Amino acid sequence: MKTKTVIKKWQLLWHRSDAPAVDLQEADFLSVGNRAFRKSRRSMEEIRLPEGLSAIKSEAFRDCRRLFSVRLPEDSDVGLGTGAFRDCVRLREITPFEHLSSIGERAFSGCTMLSQIPFGTGLRRIGAYAFRDCASLRSVSLPAHLESIGKGAFLHCTELERVEIEDGITHLAPAMLRGCISLEELRFPSTLTVLEEEILRDCSALSSIHLPGSVQRIERNALRGCRRLREARMDLGVSMIGAGAFRDCPELREVYLPHSIKRLGFAAFGLGRAEEKTRIYVEQEYMVRRMKRMLLLCGSYGRVEVLQSGKTIEERKRERRRSTLEKTVVRLTDAPDEKTED
Repeated sequence: MKTKTVIKKWQLLWHRSDAPAVDLQEADFLSVGNRAFRKSRRSMEEIRLPEGLSAIKSEAFRDCRRLFSVRLPEDSDVGLGTGAFRDCVRLREITPFEHLSSIGERAFSGCTMLSQIPFGTGLRRIGAYAFRDCASLRSVSLPAHLESIGKGAFLHCTELERVEIEDGITHLAPAMLRGCISLEELRFPSTLTVLEEEILRDCSALSSIHLPGSVQRIERNALRGCRRLREARMDLGVSMIGAGAFRDCPELREVYLPHSIKRLGFAAFGLGRAEEKTRIYVEQEYMVRRMKRMLLLCGSYGRVEVLQSGKTIEERKRERRRSTLEKTVVRLTDAPDEKTED
């Protein structure tokens, strides 16, 4: 059984071995070079990496189709380069996963057996399409200190059921959860400012959504194709709903819009007419006419009906008068004494 390891300037350039288990804990290097294990990809099943390791570079383990276990060092954070574990179709565990500081583009793309990814508080970046087609992934919790998430980070993770996003995250990437057809539960943080385009497109299991007041815009096609979506609520703060944002949502029945809405994009709620219409509830009486005009201009008027959920102007006037009367102080004075005749 032949084994050869080439290390230069603290970097593992390449490793060649026919052994299924590779133990490099005693080796002296700080990073794994580009495509370093390309000569071992047909035999390697598990690997242990040395203490002090800080980086695994681009495509270091790409196409290692027999690899199922990776042991990282316990004492340092590790950054992953582009496609570091791409298409490792049997990869099931990387321990400790919490020590990853950055995850490059397509780092785990195509890792169809990867089911758990417990992100640590030290994680700062997730690259574009990092977990694309990770079909066994079931839950994700994004830490508050995460600084950036790339486009399509969890694209087509078909078994993903729950996503937790901690308060502190202000930006989520376009198409981040597109095609996650098992996603049933999602709570947005109170610090989020924009719902990016196609972020939840084709999430067909999602039944309801509630956007906090910090969200100012819903971009184009954000929830398009959510075929089981029945209710959408938006707190005061949302000012724009982009083109096709709720298009192809045939089960959508109730939408609660705040009076901060200023603009609707083309086909925001679909085009044409529908037998069973979506009911759009607005808070104030003047918003009914305004909303009907916006829906007419964007082409969605035939698919919705606009209703008022709040109190009418007359009801609010009566309440103000009643409140004013209740606060008015009534002072009673003694009646003057009648003069007696002598």
